[in-house]
Amino acid sequence: MDDLDAYGRDYVPQAAAGVADHAIRGGDRYVGQRDLLRAIAVADSGAEADVQLGVDPGTFYCADQLANLIALAGEPAFAGVLTGFIHVPPDRSTGAAAAAATHLLPRRDNLQQCARVVAAALRELSEETSSFADTPALVLTAFGPFAGVVDNPTAAFVGDGDGLAAMVRLAAPELAPVGREPLATGVLHRYAGGGRELLLATAELPLAASPDDALAGRYFDPDTVAATFRRALADIARVQPPRAIVSLGVDSGQVLRPARPAFRVETQTRGFHGATRGRTASDAYQRHLALARLYLRARARGDGPLRFR
Repeated sequence: MDDLDAYGRDYVPQAAAGVADHAIRGGDRYVGQRDLLRAIAVADSGAEADVQLGVDPGTFYCADQLANLIALAGEPAFAGVLTGFIHVPPDRSTGAAAAAATHLLPRRDNLQQCARVVAAALRELSEETSSFADTPALVLTAFGPFAGVVDNPTAAFVGDGDGLAAMVRLAAPELAPVGREPLATGVLHRYAGGGRELLLATAELPLAASPDDALAGRYFDPDTVAATFRRALADIARVQPPRAIVSLGVDSGQVLRPARPAFRVETQTRGFHGATRGRTASDAYQRHLALARLYLRARARGDGPLRFR
């Protein structure tokens, strides 16, 4: 058993770590002591955020989405498609409580750091082929607003064409935007250069029928959000089948934790959504290490968009 395979197996959820803000804060103590990645994302301003391997995405939509991605990876139609989930820290534009949290960063810094985090995975994926020309799409999904999160930074990230282009340049400097195609449930971005091509599909998954409903906590059930995700994938696959699917969600519990912001590449989940169990929920942790292995490979390489401790 290698270090990553053992990582998180002995994690025991602590009630005190998961009571606030929809129980998203689980795993802080364990990760702080045992994280294998030990990476840092640095914004242009010099502001830093940790990049870690998470062991518990909590009991909100993020946890359920990772379970959906695990289930998807086991289906024949998605054989060989890399899937994974990354928690993004909140920033001072996220909501009223975040605006007053001095340990959080401005939105610009957060999005630049997010670009570096995702670019690190994209760079490793690009090394698996000599040309993007025949490579299917990379899919990035994000969530919209919810109670306490008026402006979700993950939605801001996938909706920022310039930021996405900067992310792609970090992974493959020769690539530049060459086209943008609206889809029914998202956007397909095309990049090319140096004999290579990359397709990047983005989609925002709403958590309620309207932003007002989301901010009031009148959410969809988890299966409705999962069905939206499936429709987005079908919409993208009609143009190009996915090569990798990475979902992003904001770790809003970090508003309450006075520590340096942290990105979490999640490695396991039970898939619970509060008291409501989606179809992919499990009493035991479902483990999913494919995305984490990409980041550890980047660490072994020792260069690229992230800095390693």
